[in-house]
Amino acid sequence: MEQFNFCGKISLPKETDKLKPVDRREFSSSWMNTTVKFNCVSDTNRILCVAQGGRWKQDSKNTVKTFSKTYTDENGNKVKGKAIEIAWDKRFDEEEVAKVAGFKKFTVDTGDVKQRYLLRDVIKAFEEGEVTDEMLEQAGVSTKEEAEEALKKNEAKRKSFISEWDFAEYVAKVAASEKFKDRLFYVSGYYDVQRNAENGNWYTNYRVNRLVLAKEDADTSTEMKMTLFFIEDCIDDESFTENGKAFLNGYINYYDGNCKANGFKPVSIVIRDEKLLKAMKKKLSAEEDEVKSIGVVVKVIEGAERKEIKLEDLDEDTREDIECGLLDFEEVRKALGGNVVGDRISELRFDGLWAEKRTVEDTNYTVEDMVPAQAKVEEPEDEEDDGSVPFDLDDDDL
Repeated sequence: MEQFNFCGKISLPKETDKLKPVDRREFSSSWMNTTVKFNCVSDTNRILCVAQGGRWKQDSKNTVKTFSKTYTDENGNKVKGKAIEIAWDKRFDEEEVAKVAGFKKFTVDTGDVKQRYLLRDVIKAFEEGEVTDEMLEQAGVSTKEEAEEALKKNEAKRKSFISEWDFAEYVAKVAASEKFKDRLFYVSGYYDVQRNAENGNWYTNYRVNRLVLAKEDADTSTEMKMTLFFIEDCIDDESFTENGKAFLNGYINYYDGNCKANGFKPVSIVIRDEKLLKAMKKKLSAEEDEVKSIGVVVKVIEGAERKEIKLEDLDEDTREDIECGLLDFEEVRKALGGNVVGDRISELRFDGLWAEKRTVEDTNYTVEDMVPAQAKVEEPEDEEDDGSVPFDLDDDDL
């Protein structure tokens, strides 16, 4: 599954006829659905992210279907996680939440994470008699009781949900809050892929499952990790010399909830760095019907890009002054900040290999498997031929 980790400011977009930031719908079946769409603004990128969940209107009809975490029992045996159901009215109980595997939880954390760890260290230092004045000053407390109270308030700002509906409703509140208007958040989740089987159109969303307040000086980022399936001649660099763009073409695996099957979506990743292009051309090779895989890291580009100022980017008067020696080009570029905002673009840009999946792997797939998800059609069982015919046959019919 493709995983993204963004860092940027979050905000609800302006409502239009085609876009409703917080969309709550109730259907005739009594099913209710909440969809929250918010922007993650990272440098010049503006990426639309989604938190979504549903529930039945009647509490009695709801349960949380989830997955338990793997643990080691009292005898030292490893117990694997399994599918479990948790009663709706117990979904906030700490004991029930603790049973759920981490990958099935949805988290919103608006507390100071660094301060949280510091307070825990201070409390431990008090208990071991090793607390220092420097630690107390950094934590902003003077006694163990103050540290425990501050930690309690901090930890209360970390919310773990096991129902995606609860998560979506809480994300709506955070994204709309003026308190966090200019704060950076780490926004994490998975790349959700669906396809309309009738018209063949693809639909993708950045589906969020984790929202964590970042440090004020955190670096912005639009990173996504992908498991890329590739075949022979997967790199197209025919126009690289002309426009500095090459394309790494391949496929990603996805699950289609409508037909309840896995399939493959074609993707095209842009390579703009010549050194990276040469390295990937050397690394990626497949023959004939082979399908191989490798983990890659891309930057999600959705917006105007900053590029280094060139002479042609300047106005005519400034260019003439530079050509006449009245101005120095480097000084002008420095005065303008060194960069200029270019055209708006939308692309997945290659940024390197995914460390955990950096090796090219063979797969059991063939080129014919690289198709969208399709519903399985059950073949009717062949009936044994007993020599009879399904109708009466008279001599007159011969």
